[in-house]
Amino acid sequence: MQELCRRCRSGHSLSPEARRDFEVLAGYLAVNAGDQKVIRWALNTIARIGTQQGAANSVTVALTRHAEDPEIVGAAIAALAKLYRGAIPALSLKAPVSPEIRTLAAMQTVTAAQLGNVQLSIDIDLADAELLKLALIVIGLNRDIKHLLHPRYDNGQLVRALGQHDDAIVRQYSIWAVTENRALGLEHLGIPFERTEAEPDNVQAKLLELGASKISDPTERQDLILAGSSYHSVLAREGLAKGLLRSYYDGLGDITLDWARTEAEPRVRVLLAEHFGRYADCLPSYEETAIELASEGGDVRRHVLRGAEGKPLHNKLHREDPVVADLFGDDLNAHGGLIRMIKEQAKTKVLIMTATPNDQRLIRPDKEVAALRERMAAMPSQKRPLAFDSIYAAQLNQIQQELVRQRPAILHFSGHGAPGVLLFETEDGSTAPLDGDLLARVLKAYRDIECLVLHACYADDVAQKCLPYVDCVVGSTGAVNDETAARFSYLFYQSIAAGMGYEQAFEMGTTEVAFKSPKSADAYKLLVR
Repeated sequence: MQELCRRCRSGHSLSPEARRDFEVLAGYLAVNAGDQKVIRWALNTIARIGTQQGAANSVTVALTRHAEDPEIVGAAIAALAKLYRGAIPALSLKAPVSPEIRTLAAMQTVTAAQLGNVQLSIDIDLADAELLKLALIVIGLNRDIKHLLHPRYDNGQLVRALGQHDDAIVRQYSIWAVTENRALGLEHLGIPFERTEAEPDNVQAKLLELGASKISDPTERQDLILAGSSYHSVLAREGLAKGLLRSYYDGLGDITLDWARTEAEPRVRVLLAEHFGRYADCLPSYEETAIELASEGGDVRRHVLRGAEGKPLHNKLHREDPVVADLFGDDLNAHGGLIRMIKEQAKTKVLIMTATPNDQRLIRPDKEVAALRERMAAMPSQKRPLAFDSIYAAQLNQIQQELVRQRPAILHFSGHGAPGVLLFETEDGSTAPLDGDLLARVLKAYRDIECLVLHACYADDVAQKCLPYVDCVVGSTGAVNDETAARFSYLFYQSIAAGMGYEQAFEMGTTEVAFKSPKSADAYKLLVR
């Protein structure tokens, strides 16, 4: 969706059928996605390609559901402003939106003239960070009127002043405004490049992106790129690689070629691959590296092809899954790949972690997982599509690692339990107890688990400690019957996939267990926050 918005902003247009498909998918994601960033980009996509008839209801639902999230509120108002050409309908929200927020959000997609008599005065010393961020977005998009945001400061002065703000997000957006608005230059940057390493990683990323493409002094630019390529922060290196998508000069290859050989982070490597593809005709070793990277296939190859589009290198490479390259043409198969990708991302992710330590009684959670996958595969039509990932012989150090990597909305543990603890494994297969307080701390930090399923004996104490940080927990007051565990799991998840809520799905799962063993069904307990 980011790429789609970028292409539309650059003047590309979708075929009518592709536009309809993406409008439907963006509307679905705006309402059903569990990730706030996905929701925001779905709303941004609607603002670019949506229609009032096809998408206004989805935007309103998203706004109502996330009325306390200022970023989603801003994106939703911007989308509504575009759909209604500035005449945003009356909204009934739990948390009222200030006139300043409403106006600035709308100005992202419509002109001040379409909104009528716009009067804004922002005191940068008193305004909250969210308001200042929206103001900087409006300036970055060059949609404001001179002195609109402050009677004494022109927009360049305002951006420069906000570059010194205490809030790192405000500083980040001040750099973004300089990057995006062609009327602004480095003289409007409020943060000197020599301070880059001392900034938080989000600010580092924007400074590196801007400096890599805009610094005119060759020595200063070379020094910044060399330092940034070895920063510890992945976000910072990603920002630098984005800046290099718009930059090449003699001597740059001395840094980028070595960097590409040592960079292990996929999201940075694909940007470097695109850089090599785009500038392959500038340096023989660039073309060689681009061809080598393209041979890896997958996302890396697609980014090489994207960079090489319209260049001789493109003809040397065999096409493979051209998801974005032909998206805006008439080839309907081209956007089909991206639609499949978006549908995959829209699925609710379920992370199942199983453990059967060698020093505990043998149980077979693997059979539970296998039965679950078989039943779900026989249910191709799902109102709420689910995507499962399983970690067997789970160790304590994998919990947070997999939460960050998988970003699940449902966490399911299947294994042994005891009052107050769940039993994970050590490297040698021995028991590694996880205290309920520590699991609760993990969930508090992660924040995005909707439902926690503890398919383990005597898990009620752990469930009680975790409940404040999730919407609901499935636990047990006694022993869980290994023979009926699979019955609960597949009916529980099939019910969720059919569009039922967690409480109804719980009832379906326990009823399925009761057909086999009423006593086993009574052991399950659902706790709702």
